[in-house]
Amino acid sequence: MLSLCAAAPAQTETVALSADAGGATLSICQPDPLVRPTGTGVILCGSDKTEALEKTLLNDLSKAGCVGFVLTHPAAPLTTADVAQAFARIQTHATEYKIRPEKLGLLALDAAGQLGTAAEPFAFIGLIDPVALPALKTPSIPVFIEAGNDQSTEVLRYYTRGTQAGSHIDLRLHQAAMADAAKSSQYIDWLGSLGCLKPLSEEKTEALKNKEAWDNLAKFYDDRLHKDWAWLGRYADDNAKLGAPVAGEKRVIFMGDSITEGWINTDPDFFKTNNYLDRGIGGQTTPQMLVRFREDVVNLQPKVVIILAGINDIAENTGPSKIENVAGNIFSMCELAKLHGCQPILCSVLPASGFPWHPGIDPVPPILKLNALLKDYADANHFAYVDYYAAVVAENKGMKPDLAKDGVHPNLAGYKVIEPLARAAINQALAE
Repeated sequence: MLSLCAAAPAQTETVALSADAGGATLSICQPDPLVRPTGTGVILCGSDKTEALEKTLLNDLSKAGCVGFVLTHPAAPLTTADVAQAFARIQTHATEYKIRPEKLGLLALDAAGQLGTAAEPFAFIGLIDPVALPALKTPSIPVFIEAGNDQSTEVLRYYTRGTQAGSHIDLRLHQAAMADAAKSSQYIDWLGSLGCLKPLSEEKTEALKNKEAWDNLAKFYDDRLHKDWAWLGRYADDNAKLGAPVAGEKRVIFMGDSITEGWINTDPDFFKTNNYLDRGIGGQTTPQMLVRFREDVVNLQPKVVIILAGINDIAENTGPSKIENVAGNIFSMCELAKLHGCQPILCSVLPASGFPWHPGIDPVPPILKLNALLKDYADANHFAYVDYYAAVVAENKGMKPDLAKDGVHPNLAGYKVIEPLARAAINQALAE
């Protein structure tokens, strides 16, 4: 049954409810971090036959901002004593589980329906496809019942007796078999009608803030792709004001993406003190850099260009790319530079174990492959190669956590590690 909880967006723990190693356990599934929490918690009691429905309910509860608790017993049917233990555990740890004690309910499935007898301390109870119907000791609490047509006679009698006794019962009978998704949806809707899905605060979660920031950034770059694909206008004014180098000037340009653009924003003194120019554009891939290479590098007549590129190709910012083609774009930049009397310096791609804006991509193998191609090319053509990767890589092949803001972009400490490497390579190239 633990696998059910693992399918939900965020499992925190599974705890034993007694000293007996074979006793009941409670698995806790927190809300989706992108959803504002409601403070509502629901204990799910089911059986082997209801595993699929429990999985659906857990996911839907999580997406609705509720905490799901799965109560199970590995060796015996659940009892009202197990429910009481679970209730006591959750009440004691309500702050830790981020629920309001007055917003804790019980949901019994199939043969677990008789556990509704333990509903007295709960704020609300639900019964889905109940084989047995519990005697309600507290008629004032809201009750949800979803049942099939084959159960209608018994359920209708129960409904009539309960409402006459003052129970607040919401009965949902269906003629044909219902999918688990529909059953779960009806239950979630019912919770909403009780006010249980109202967020505790209108403040957005940190995960939601981060997602919206990435979404806005993606939209910005998507709009840019349709209007100025390589963003030739980004440095157009700066380039026009710069003019040709004066006599004796040894101009150095940093060409790259957000890591290069973020560099001058994070440590502007490094560029000011050394008279370096920064031509980084966040989010760009190597074909975009190649298109703007003439305007942002060649036409400025630098003595040295230091190129850091490729990570966004691996992140598929402009679609999937073969690593050989990514390397080829960088090689073309080097050849353009050399043709115009500029010494290129190749930089290894920095390590990353994942992309916040494009989850699901494993960047480790392509980064290693691209860096190997870049080093071989640099060696074959007698170009400098700066190995940033080795200086900042962690054991998991990502960037060392204390050197990165998000696992991809260096923080100030990260830039301070690679700055001496860049400066040494530039000085060597200028001396040749």
